[in-house]
Amino acid sequence: MFFLYLLLWLIFSTRLSVEIIAAGLVLSAAVFWFARVHMDYKLADDYKLVRKCFLVLQYVVILVCETAKAVFAVIKIVFSRKINVEPRIMYFRTGLKSNPALVVLANSITLMPGSVVIALENGHFCLHCLDSSLVDHIESSAPVRQLQKIEEL
Repeated sequence: MFFLYLLLWLIFSTRLSVEIIAAGLVLSAAVFWFARVHMDYKLADDYKLVRKCFLVLQYVVILVCETAKAVFAVIKIVFSRKINVEPRIMYFRTGLKSNPALVVLANSITLMPGSVVIALENGHFCLHCLDSSLVDHIESSAPVRQLQKIEEL
Protein backbone atom coordinates (compact mmCIF):
# COMPACT_ATOMS: atom_id res chain seq x y z
CA MET A 1 0.00 0.00 0.00
CA PHE A 2 2.97 2.27 0.62
CA PHE A 3 3.88 2.11 -3.06
CA LEU A 4 0.30 2.87 -4.07
CA TYR A 5 0.32 5.97 -1.86
CA LEU A 6 3.64 7.04 -3.34
CA LEU A 7 2.41 6.39 -6.88
CA LEU A 8 -0.70 8.48 -6.28
CA TRP A 9 1.45 11.27 -4.85
CA LEU A 10 3.67 11.26 -7.92
CA ILE A 11 0.73 11.12 -10.33
CA PHE A 12 -1.03 14.08 -8.72
CA SER A 13 2.15 16.16 -8.49
CA THR A 14 2.40 18.68 -11.29
CA ARG A 15 6.14 18.23 -11.69
CA LEU A 16 8.84 15.92 -10.42
CA SER A 17 11.82 17.05 -8.43
CA VAL A 18 13.93 15.67 -5.61
CA GLU A 19 11.93 17.67 -3.05
CA ILE A 20 8.58 16.40 -4.32
CA ILE A 21 9.78 12.79 -4.36
CA ALA A 22 11.23 13.16 -0.84
CA ALA A 23 7.99 14.71 0.44
CA GLY A 24 6.05 11.88 -1.23
CA LEU A 25 8.22 9.28 0.47
CA VAL A 26 7.74 10.88 3.89
CA LEU A 27 4.00 11.43 3.52
CA SER A 28 3.40 7.97 2.06
CA ALA A 29 5.30 6.41 4.94
CA ALA A 30 3.27 8.46 7.45
CA VAL A 31 -0.07 7.47 5.89
CA PHE A 32 1.02 3.84 5.71
CA TRP A 33 2.11 3.89 9.37
CA PHE A 34 -1.20 5.51 10.37
CA ALA A 35 -3.17 2.86 8.49
CA ARG A 36 -1.23 0.04 10.14
CA VAL A 37 -1.49 1.42 13.68
CA HIS A 38 -4.93 3.01 13.81
CA MET A 39 -6.92 1.22 11.09
CA ASP A 40 -5.80 -2.37 11.79
CA TYR A 41 -4.15 -2.70 8.39
CA LYS A 42 -1.96 -5.75 7.77
CA LEU A 43 0.73 -6.45 5.19
CA ALA A 44 -1.19 -9.58 4.19
CA ASP A 45 -3.85 -7.19 2.86
CA ASP A 46 -1.27 -5.82 0.42
CA TYR A 47 -0.56 -9.32 -0.84
CA LYS A 48 -4.28 -9.94 -1.40
CA LEU A 49 -4.62 -6.62 -3.21
CA VAL A 50 -1.70 -7.33 -5.55
CA ARG A 51 -2.94 -10.86 -6.22
CA LYS A 52 -6.46 -9.60 -6.88
CA CYS A 53 -5.11 -6.99 -9.33
CA PHE A 54 -3.36 -9.71 -11.32
CA LEU A 55 -6.52 -11.82 -11.35
CA VAL A 56 -8.56 -8.83 -12.55
CA LEU A 57 -6.04 -8.21 -15.35
CA GLN A 58 -6.33 -11.87 -16.33
CA TYR A 59 -10.11 -11.46 -16.36
CA VAL A 60 -9.83 -8.50 -18.73
CA VAL A 61 -7.63 -10.54 -21.09
CA ILE A 62 -10.10 -13.45 -20.96
CA LEU A 63 -12.97 -11.06 -21.61
CA VAL A 64 -11.23 -9.53 -24.65
CA CYS A 65 -10.53 -13.01 -26.08
CA GLU A 66 -14.11 -14.17 -25.50
CA THR A 67 -15.45 -10.98 -27.06
CA ALA A 68 -13.27 -11.51 -30.13
CA LYS A 69 -14.61 -15.06 -30.47
CA ALA A 70 -18.17 -13.78 -30.18
CA VAL A 71 -17.54 -11.05 -32.75
CA PHE A 72 -16.32 -13.59 -35.31
CA ALA A 73 -19.22 -15.94 -34.55
CA VAL A 74 -21.76 -13.15 -35.08
CA ILE A 75 -20.01 -12.03 -38.27
CA LYS A 76 -20.20 -15.61 -39.52
CA ILE A 77 -23.93 -15.71 -38.75
CA VAL A 78 -24.60 -12.36 -40.39
CA PHE A 79 -22.74 -13.06 -43.62
CA SER A 80 -23.66 -16.71 -44.04
CA ARG A 81 -26.86 -17.52 -45.85
CA LYS A 82 -26.83 -21.19 -44.88
CA ILE A 83 -26.87 -20.86 -41.11
CA ASN A 84 -30.29 -20.96 -39.51
CA VAL A 85 -30.33 -18.61 -36.57
CA GLU A 86 -32.04 -19.96 -33.45
CA PRO A 87 -32.56 -17.07 -31.04
CA ARG A 88 -33.63 -18.16 -27.60
CA ILE A 89 -34.02 -17.16 -24.02
CA MET A 90 -31.84 -19.14 -21.67
CA TYR A 91 -31.81 -19.44 -17.90
CA PHE A 92 -28.73 -20.45 -15.96
CA ARG A 93 -27.07 -20.16 -12.58
CA THR A 94 -23.37 -19.91 -11.77
CA GLY A 95 -21.45 -20.68 -8.61
CA LEU A 96 -20.75 -16.99 -8.02
CA LYS A 97 -21.78 -15.76 -4.58
CA SER A 98 -21.11 -12.03 -4.36
CA ASN A 99 -23.29 -9.40 -5.98
CA PRO A 100 -20.33 -7.53 -7.54
CA ALA A 101 -19.14 -10.70 -9.29
CA LEU A 102 -22.67 -11.43 -10.55
CA VAL A 103 -23.05 -7.89 -11.88
CA VAL A 104 -19.62 -7.97 -13.55
CA LEU A 105 -20.56 -11.23 -15.26
CA ALA A 106 -23.94 -9.85 -16.36
CA ASN A 107 -22.28 -6.74 -17.81
CA SER A 108 -19.60 -8.84 -19.49
CA ILE A 109 -22.20 -11.05 -21.14
CA THR A 110 -24.12 -7.99 -22.31
CA LEU A 111 -20.91 -6.58 -23.84
CA MET A 112 -20.58 -9.68 -25.99
CA PRO A 113 -22.19 -9.37 -29.41
CA GLY A 114 -25.18 -11.61 -29.85
CA SER A 115 -26.23 -11.83 -26.21
CA VAL A 116 -27.86 -9.67 -23.59
CA VAL A 117 -28.77 -10.35 -19.96
CA ILE A 118 -32.46 -9.65 -19.50
CA ALA A 119 -32.62 -10.23 -15.76
CA LEU A 120 -30.42 -11.18 -12.84
CA GLU A 121 -32.25 -12.21 -9.73
CA ASN A 122 -30.86 -14.12 -6.74
CA GLY A 123 -27.97 -15.45 -8.79
CA HIS A 124 -30.21 -16.64 -11.63
CA PHE A 125 -29.51 -15.18 -15.05
CA CYS A 126 -32.07 -14.75 -17.81
CA LEU A 127 -30.24 -14.33 -21.10
CA HIS A 128 -31.36 -13.65 -24.66
CA CYS A 129 -28.96 -14.88 -27.31
CA LEU A 130 -28.90 -14.53 -31.06
CA ASP A 131 -28.03 -18.20 -31.50
CA SER A 132 -27.88 -20.95 -28.91
CA SER A 133 -24.37 -21.91 -30.04
CA LEU A 134 -23.05 -18.56 -28.79
CA VAL A 135 -23.73 -19.40 -25.14
CA ASP A 136 -22.99 -23.12 -24.88
CA HIS A 137 -21.73 -23.99 -21.39
CA ILE A 138 -21.78 -20.37 -20.29
CA GLU A 139 -22.24 -21.32 -16.63
CA SER A 140 -18.78 -22.93 -16.61
CA SER A 141 -17.01 -20.62 -19.07
CA ALA A 142 -13.57 -19.07 -18.60
CA PRO A 143 -14.92 -15.69 -17.37
CA VAL A 144 -17.02 -17.44 -14.73
CA ARG A 145 -14.06 -19.51 -13.53
CA GLN A 146 -11.88 -16.40 -13.33
CA LEU A 147 -14.52 -14.51 -11.34
CA GLN A 148 -14.71 -17.48 -8.96
CA LYS A 149 -10.94 -17.23 -8.43
CA ILE A 150 -11.30 -13.51 -7.68
CA GLU A 151 -14.12 -14.23 -5.22
CA GLU A 152 -12.03 -16.78 -3.33
CA LEU A 153 -9.56 -14.12 -2.19
